[in-house]
This record gives sequence, C-alpha cells and structure tokens, in this order.
Amino acid sequence: MESLTQNKKFHFDAIVIGAGFGGLYSLYKLRNDLGLNVRGFEKGNGVGGTWYWNRYPGALSDSESYVYCYSFDKKLLQDWNFDTRYIRQPEVLTYLNYAAVMSVLNSMSLRILYRS
Repeated sequence: MESLTQNKKFHFDAIVIGAGFGGLYSLYKLRNDLGLNVRGFEKGNGVGGTWYWNRYPGALSDSESYVYCYSFDKKLLQDWNFDTRYIRQPEVLTYLNYAAVMSVLNSMSLRILYRS
C-alpha cells in the first residue's frame, strides 16, 4: 500500500470511503470494470466496516451465509465456503480480508482519519 501524506498531492478519478462490503465492492467495480484510478480509505486498522467495529460476543449475521458472498469474482466465489448457515463476526472478517487480498487491497489506505 502506498503511503499518503499531507505534503504530497495525488490524483484519483474516484475515492471510496470505508472498507466494508460496499466499499470493497465499489473499489473493485470502479477499478476493474471502469478502469478508473481509484483509492479506498478506511479509518480502522483493517477491512470489514461494521463487522470490523462490532466485535461483541456472539455477533453473527441475520441473513444466510451465501448472501455475504461476492459474486464479482468467480475464483473468490468458488474458493470460499462458510462454515455455518449464519456466519459469526470473526468469519465475516476473515472472508473480507481474503476478498480484499484477492481483489482490491492494493487500492486501500487503512488507518486514515478524514477531515473536511
């Protein structure tokens, strides 16, 4: 990952704020399908969005596991099998980290605090 500092100027066609399911998907689509120079920014130390921040005991999905599978990458879809019908928070994070490494992590900057 490239380091971004206040003293250096960068040009991106688009930026994505957040590294949850929607942020990772947006990064992938903007870069791979539209060919844009895109960068994602996340305040946390890792990907996951809500699933990164909500680490309370027993946290799990209220939708079946297959709903959480990205379908934009056939290899990613075929490589991953969830262990249970309703996935727990740690497995969601493991999946999102795997998806990020496989598809978009080189377009992410983590631990960035946004100011406008």
